[in-house]
Amino acid sequence: MHARTFILLFGIAMLVTLGAAASAAVITVSPDHVNPGDTITVTVQGLADESALRMSWEVYIDEPGPDFLWNVEGLSFPINLENASFRITNQNTVTNKVTLENDVPNYETRELTHSGNSVDGTWTFFHGNDFINGTWPVIRNEGTVEEGKTNVLSLVEWYGVKRANPEIPEQENGGPDDFVMQFSFSGFENGRVKFTIQVNGTDVLNDEVTVGSPVSRTGTLYLKSSPPAAMVYVDGVYYGLTPRKVTGVSPGIRTVKMTKDGYSDYVEQVMVTTSGIKMVMATLSPATGSIRVSSVPAHADVYLDSVLVGTTPMTVTGVSPGAHTLALKKDGYQDYTTSVTITDGETLRMPNIFLIRSNLPPHPGMTYGNWAGGGFTPRINPDAILERVNARFDKVRF
Repeated sequence: MHARTFILLFGIAMLVTLGAAASAAVITVSPDHVNPGDTITVTVQGLADESALRMSWEVYIDEPGPDFLWNVEGLSFPINLENASFRITNQNTVTNKVTLENDVPNYETRELTHSGNSVDGTWTFFHGNDFINGTWPVIRNEGTVEEGKTNVLSLVEWYGVKRANPEIPEQENGGPDDFVMQFSFSGFENGRVKFTIQVNGTDVLNDEVTVGSPVSRTGTLYLKSSPPAAMVYVDGVYYGLTPRKVTGVSPGIRTVKMTKDGYSDYVEQVMVTTSGIKMVMATLSPATGSIRVSSVPAHADVYLDSVLVGTTPMTVTGVSPGAHTLALKKDGYQDYTTSVTITDGETLRMPNIFLIRSNLPPHPGMTYGNWAGGGFTPRINPDAILERVNARFDKVRF
């Protein structure tokens, strides 16, 4: 028994989608329709070592009855993926069980069985820091179906880098750049399998193979964003980058989320109908931060990049990431100016700013309420008049 076995199952889906694994990689998958047990042929060319792969593989079973089952037969995985992680999610299920047997050349035979009960119809299992390689005599996912459901959707997500396996000295690289695979699906009569892949952060393939003659009892989401290439999640499950067509979506209210670095997340709940297509167009807003500022005395005017934004104490919101100039001004007090840097989504909480009365002569030992090099902030009574300033307060007259 070896825990790393589990991840190897999901190399199957990757191979069906590896055609665009690098800029020079090309893939063909045939045919686009099969009956249960028919052979699917995958031809991959030009998949270079060090390609970073992120993949998802969806198996949709139509009318499974009270139990569901799918098998993959005849799979041989001729390359190795290192630093690999995966997540498998079954939807519309009650109980779940995954069984794997894996033969890795020059390594060992590995077996794993993992099972669990769904929560609200969904079961998820995650495993990380592993590798994908070898042949698969047994790959089986099975369980029971939630009452009233007419389909089961299994979604597998995983990541890895094509390179030699350090645990197998005979491997000098991640495997051939060009290879052919043949395998089949069985255990269900009607459904479809959809394959999606990202290579080095770029969404490169989204393809689907129909199994048998499934009846469409699901809907479709068509998701776009401005700017494009936002990451798409439906009910928390990743589906690739925009623009993205998501098929096989169960009817009902679904939560759509789109994320992109440098922009605020877009979240919307949408109604999906049977055989319907729902379009969601998201205009992403640049991500912003905020600055929390207060002063002694209070009610000082706050300027951000020379624009009056309010009075202390306050939180300045909607601040774009980057460097900014913050200034405080109050009648009878010296202006306070400083530079601040904001990152995406950050709330910068500035220490309390002690303003200096303008009728006090400038002193080289004081800089905007802080002692130069003193390492502390003195608590100055704004109504006090300092008669002498040296290394300490000699006399304060009230």
